[in-house]
Amino acid sequence: MHLTDKEKRMAGGEEGEGVRRSMELLIKLGDSFGAEKLAPISYGHISYDFCPEKFWNLMTEGLEKTSHRVTTHPSYQPEIWKEWGLPLADRWIGEHERKLETFKRLGWLRTETCAEYLLGIIPRKGDIVSMGGSCMQVANNSLFGARVDRMGILVSLAAAVCGRTPLMGLLLQENRYASHIVELKDLDVSDWTSSHYHCLGYCIGDRIPGFRPVAVNGLPPHLPFDFIRALVISMPTSGSVTLGHIVGNTPEAPTLDAACGGKRPEHVITIGKREMAETWQRLNVWENDRVDHVAFGCPHATIDEIGRIAGLLEGKKIRTSLLIGASAPVETLARQQGWAGIIEHAGGHFLPVCPSIGNPFTRRDIAGEKQARSAATNSARSAHYLATVSGVQVFFGTEEECINAAITGRWRGKVPIWK
Repeated sequence: MHLTDKEKRMAGGEEGEGVRRSMELLIKLGDSFGAEKLAPISYGHISYDFCPEKFWNLMTEGLEKTSHRVTTHPSYQPEIWKEWGLPLADRWIGEHERKLETFKRLGWLRTETCAEYLLGIIPRKGDIVSMGGSCMQVANNSLFGARVDRMGILVSLAAAVCGRTPLMGLLLQENRYASHIVELKDLDVSDWTSSHYHCLGYCIGDRIPGFRPVAVNGLPPHLPFDFIRALVISMPTSGSVTLGHIVGNTPEAPTLDAACGGKRPEHVITIGKREMAETWQRLNVWENDRVDHVAFGCPHATIDEIGRIAGLLEGKKIRTSLLIGASAPVETLARQQGWAGIIEHAGGHFLPVCPSIGNPFTRRDIAGEKQARSAATNSARSAHYLATVSGVQVFFGTEEECINAAITGRWRGKVPIWK
């Protein structure tokens, strides 16, 4: 791999042991994939709560403030868990606070969200960004045309420390063209909600091998942002898709030919009513209809979503626990609108956490004996992780069905009749 003089100094330890170790990791990774050089990143995005403390300390040792921006994924916030009476919160507080001190010292932004574009942090088309978290990776690649490769949390920390990442994979234009096409058969999407698009994305991800970019053909152009977002962020949940072109909707897919780079695709996959019904049923993993918890905000909730939830809960009381994952700025706007107060008066909670993987109400290692044993959600991504990470029963359906479950404590959702 070719290194600049500055990169050689970084790799030689002249900028500290943390930078040296990070460079060593990035160089070995790049060499293993045949990368010719490292590329400067526009910004980095990391998760400090999901990173082992020993690794965090090794990679940030001796690091001074960086000239590039670094942001963060949703945070655990164990001090708030403690306020809510969750019994095992104390065991998480020390490590969380130690990592946070490093984060503040370095001047990195404590965004604590998987949807930074809702805060105005939006990469330009072609910007190289390094980030952990498949939700952020596929969103920035697909929705904005940024260049983000599929990296793990530990590699993304090394890239954030150095401000560089190996020039490989989806950072290269020739690897961004769709090799697989999804054609929709006899599906009327005119009355679909975000949940239907979550289901479609989950169905697609399950059928695409490896990290292959995919193009989805047959949807109306200029779909609402929430619908496109729900579609692409669900793809890496059931598979490994990190770039989804939605023809007529995303920057690199004005046409199907443009999405494929003028090349003939390797495979064409058809998805119709049967596949959608099977996927919807697959996302529902429950034996009885009792609901203990309801989770929204995977990815983090938009202000419009919070407004709809508030409208459904106004004047009501819930029987379950209810958590909305939302960034602090979006929550602040919801408070100004009066919506957060309505939701909290009904019994709900806000937290800038991942309400699927990091949900304190469904994680036994956080909630202990207070763990919810079942949860309802409108997100395919959340349904998948609540079942696999927390091991709870999962109910998947629309916003309205989830709110009804929160009010009644019972699930009355139905598999849609696909038109």
